[in-house]
Amino acid sequence: MEFFENKFFQSNWFIYGILLMVCIPLIIVVVNEVSHLTKKKNKQLSAPLNTFKNIILPLIAISVVFTQVLEYPRGSTLMKLLETFIWILVINIMLALVNVVFFTGQGSKQKKTKIPQLFLDIFRVVMVLFGAAIVLSMVWGADLGGLVTALGLGSFVIGLALQDTLGNLFSGIALVYEKPFTEGDYIEVEDQRGRVIEMNWRAIRIETREKELIVIPHLVIGQGTIKNFSRPTKVHIMKTEIGFSHQNPPNKVKEALLKTCYSTPGILHEPEPEIKTNDYTESKVVYEVEFAISNFKDHEDVMDDFMSRIWYISRRHDLVMPMTQMVVHQAHQMTDKEKYKLSQLENSLKKLPQMLPIEKNNVTELIDGSEIQYFGKGETVIQQGDLTGSLYVILEGKAILETTTENNETVTIGQLQDGDFFGEITVFTKKFSSFSVKAHEDLKVITVSQNEVLEMIELNPKLAEHLDEMMDARRSKIEEFNVN
Repeated sequence: MEFFENKFFQSNWFIYGILLMVCIPLIIVVVNEVSHLTKKKNKQLSAPLNTFKNIILPLIAISVVFTQVLEYPRGSTLMKLLETFIWILVINIMLALVNVVFFTGQGSKQKKTKIPQLFLDIFRVVMVLFGAAIVLSMVWGADLGGLVTALGLGSFVIGLALQDTLGNLFSGIALVYEKPFTEGDYIEVEDQRGRVIEMNWRAIRIETREKELIVIPHLVIGQGTIKNFSRPTKVHIMKTEIGFSHQNPPNKVKEALLKTCYSTPGILHEPEPEIKTNDYTESKVVYEVEFAISNFKDHEDVMDDFMSRIWYISRRHDLVMPMTQMVVHQAHQMTDKEKYKLSQLENSLKKLPQMLPIEKNNVTELIDGSEIQYFGKGETVIQQGDLTGSLYVILEGKAILETTTENNETVTIGQLQDGDFFGEITVFTKKFSSFSVKAHEDLKVITVSQNEVLEMIELNPKLAEHLDEMMDARRSKIEEFNVN
């Protein structure tokens, strides 16, 4: 009996065999329960737990069976390779668990800020080196003290060889700590401008407006000037200079430029745009225009739209943007311009009898109160609620009629093209316009003042009937949308 107790029950293979039969199933049950619970809160935890249960745990059992039950030498190469493989899997699972719990966990998104990729890479490298040290020391019996001494002696040589790489690394750490920009910001470094799409341990990657990818090392960024267009706020102030003739009154020019700012989509009304008289040159007066946009990424589109509208509004307000070579012949060219405008107006008025019930011999009466105006695509010709007091006749282009219903919904009530007119409500009733007119494409219109229209109605009674019919039709259309 003593032999049985001493040799059988106390032998390694019996003890470890019992432990394997009891502990392994117990651990599997516990892991299954934990995995089932974590699926509801964080599905990403299931993968490392399953790897532990299905791969690492069986390998540990095999290692125990070989070394403790079968008494296979633990110092053999086969067992060292098996233990090394187990440690690699354990380190990999630890990295995955740390990444899920601390960096990408779903349960505390509100408490966490996005960890820079640079710090994640450094953390992973440190964890891998630490795990490698454990494997070398515990499995292969390596002398880490000697290894550290050897690394210390070689660090000077390595530092000299990798000084640019290490410079990029530490510059990157400084940039991450100072946070002069983050992913998604629009920056300019070394004359390179674009949106930051990635920041790693060596460099940052920015995407330009032309969809080009530019890689800028941290060392270059640390030694240069960084211009961040997205900080401290995404609101970006833009400035540009525009020159007009000395003959154009500054206040008139400022009013036209300010109106253009307010009507251009993308330009903010708060802070308010500013127009300043900046300089007087030999050929022009230079005005500085300053306005704000909500996001730098739209700066080229907004500026293009604004500069395009300047051409149309300068034509409508009779403003001249002279070139330097025009100064010598300014007086002569201005006279020619006036003659040209008069000729254009006369030719356009001759087309009115084809568009409206007007006698041909009466159109010359409209010259003094008529004007040709141009509107760019997207511009508002008449805003709902305006009192224009003029009749607009489309010579070229297309426009759309819009109205805001009682439910504050903007609906389209009609489309206009060559020969159509609008503004009849304010001419007849002197009430505010009940609809807006926007240029669907570039518009060329002739405007006839209220007095001229009323005089023309006296000479052409059919014109009043025609205008009244159109006014009733549009009023009915607006009421139909309000009822619906």
